[in-house]
Amino acid sequence: MIDLIKELLKTHKIEEYIISETEFEDVELYFIKDSLDMKRSKHLLNYSVKIFNNFNEDGENFKGDTTLTIYPSMTKEEIDKAIGEGYYIASLVKNKYYDLPRGSKNEKILIKSKLSESTLEESAIKLRKALFKNNNIDKGFINSAEIFVEKVRKKIVGSNGTDIEYIKYSTNGEYVTQWIDKEDVELYNSFRYNDLEDDELALQVKESILNTGYREKSLSPPKTGSYNVILSGEEVKTLLSYYLENSEASMIYQGYSNFKINSSVQGNDIKGDKINIKLTSSVPFSNEGVKLIDRTLIDNCKLKSIYGSSRFMNYLNLEPVGEYDGAIISGGNISFNDMINNGDLHIIKFSDFQMDSLTGDFFGEIRLALLKDGDNLIPLTGGSLSANIRDVQSDFILSKEVQNLDSYKMPLAIKLNSVEISGK
Repeated sequence: MIDLIKELLKTHKIEEYIISETEFEDVELYFIKDSLDMKRSKHLLNYSVKIFNNFNEDGENFKGDTTLTIYPSMTKEEIDKAIGEGYYIASLVKNKYYDLPRGSKNEKILIKSKLSESTLEESAIKLRKALFKNNNIDKGFINSAEIFVEKVRKKIVGSNGTDIEYIKYSTNGEYVTQWIDKEDVELYNSFRYNDLEDDELALQVKESILNTGYREKSLSPPKTGSYNVILSGEEVKTLLSYYLENSEASMIYQGYSNFKINSSVQGNDIKGDKINIKLTSSVPFSNEGVKLIDRTLIDNCKLKSIYGSSRFMNYLNLEPVGEYDGAIISGGNISFNDMINNGDLHIIKFSDFQMDSLTGDFFGEIRLALLKDGDNLIPLTGGSLSANIRDVQSDFILSKEVQNLDSYKMPLAIKLNSVEISGK
């Protein structure tokens, strides 16, 4: 199919392109409580073609582009028509001209992991054991669950010399925990890993069930006021995404971010932990064929790298280093348990937690929080949090414990001082 696509591109005199062949396989397990309800599998193959159209208008050079999806079931005539229409559409896109990066060639990589050492079915069975290892705690249990183990083979061929292929395994899923006592409460939970993190999943499930028990006992929102707030889990990733997104070439070039190389991204009067981030990738190459290597992004709160698509890197006169989907964010020196002092509010679950990387605002409605009151933890529900990261970043306290979330490794928790909570 790739040869056919290249032949048709040549017919249309298209000189710049990137062709991606993606083969996807998975095994899916669906559970009602701890009983297997259904097992399914998928095996899909499709192609994407990114077409570039270089043109000049009124003495100014442009590079337009469009991306097509090609299916194996399409005829030669259908593909030819799609390419012709795509090339025309690309001529309507007036992006300032830029050069495509020189791609890698003749490389085929299997991303090794515990998942790659087993069949998809074998890994799914191991995940099932981990998922239900800590099931049925007191009055809590897993109500339902879904497990997905995936294998992706991707081949990228481009006019820029790219000719690479890699195979990647991953797993993800979701489960609903339930606690039945005076009330019947359910909480939605999810996970996503690039390896077989069975111990971490088992621990996550245990904590999820216990948190559902706290939610069942929570009756009222916190009092309106200022709190030292602890965020944990997925919310840490959402909050710290501010630094990753503002380091992207597209944000900097368009003036949305004021980050500058060797300048502090965390303010100038830092009393707490300094941010340290290393860019990593779950795949060895970008979609443009650029080889991705681990790269220091932020060192002791100072920006050391800018990353992103070749288009915006070119506009900034920087060497293309690729687009990254992961990072290692260093933890601090304090254990999670020692972070929580009397009067602190640990927000465990939000109905929806969001970070606006343009403004630095973050906010969310509280579904479950624990207020430390002496030796007691008081479960609370309701109310909301709203703050700006620029007002709290100088006092960050990061846990020394870390967690794996998808392609990210980061502190388990982060403490923010003097955050306003709207409650009762």
